[in-house]
Amino acid sequence: MAGQGQDINPLTVTGSGFVAGSNVTWSGSNSTSIKLDSNFVNGNEMQATIPASFLATKGTFSIGVIAPGPTGGNNAGNNISNFVPFIVFPPSGSSVAPILSPRTSTTPDPSASRLSGPIQTAPRFQALVADSADGSIEAGTGISRIFLRDSCLGAPAACAPKMIPLSIGWNGADPNGASSSPSVTRDGRFVVFASEANNLVKGDSNGWSDIFLRDTCIGAISACVPATLRLSIGPDGAEANGASFSPAISPDGRFVVFNSSATNLVRPESLNSFPATSAPPLFLRDTCFGAASGCLPATSRVIPASALQH
Repeated sequence: MAGQGQDINPLTVTGSGFVAGSNVTWSGSNSTSIKLDSNFVNGNEMQATIPASFLATKGTFSIGVIAPGPTGGNNAGNNISNFVPFIVFPPSGSSVAPILSPRTSTTPDPSASRLSGPIQTAPRFQALVADSADGSIEAGTGISRIFLRDSCLGAPAACAPKMIPLSIGWNGADPNGASSSPSVTRDGRFVVFASEANNLVKGDSNGWSDIFLRDTCIGAISACVPATLRLSIGPDGAEANGASFSPAISPDGRFVVFNSSATNLVRPESLNSFPATSAPPLFLRDTCFGAASGCLPATSRVIPASALQH
């Protein structure tokens, strides 16, 4: 890695499916991504350098990887990794409380004493897009699939790192269409993603990209069987009449937001009060996971802050 001077700090990013020409990105609170000076090491490791000025202010930022690939069309987003939180703490001795959410572990960087404080480690579970679990030993299907990587970070000693396939057919078959844009809960139990495959659940015949949720059963305290649910459906269970994409799941797995061009995900009367926007409408799905008894899964449309009148 070049130039480890006083104005830059080393960063190693681990994952899967990295290729030559990939770049590590840094995103701030305004969601603007900046490409860092990056080096491709191998399919599982990227190295980058962070300017010291980025670490001068405490806060929560995001680290991701962008690889050469499509930026438009149905496969857009397949070249972008999931983003992991990167927390910068205040200097030692500061009276300001560190920014640290519950159930988050941190570790100091012994080689970076000039940093403002310890930095959050990578999460244990990472959702990835690839055509095989291990490209070094598998030929791959040629179709983008979703995998969950368990890195075993912070897990008991008996844990063994593994890749878990998620976009699988309801009968165990390989998916017959590409999947993209995965988002995972902090405990690895729930993963949402978009997919053009029509064999992930029974009765998928609308011909559009849909939003799916995979319950991995990781950490479940009662009998649980891994299963896939389709979330982009109408209030009466009807199939969506348009494409859905770009999902994101809340840390606890209860809520999922996604974009969709479908017009039948909510009841017609609820659409009348929304302003017309050029962007695809944004929807919120309450899965009711973790909710009190009596909760019924439902979808509602929401207005992005940028669409509100000021």
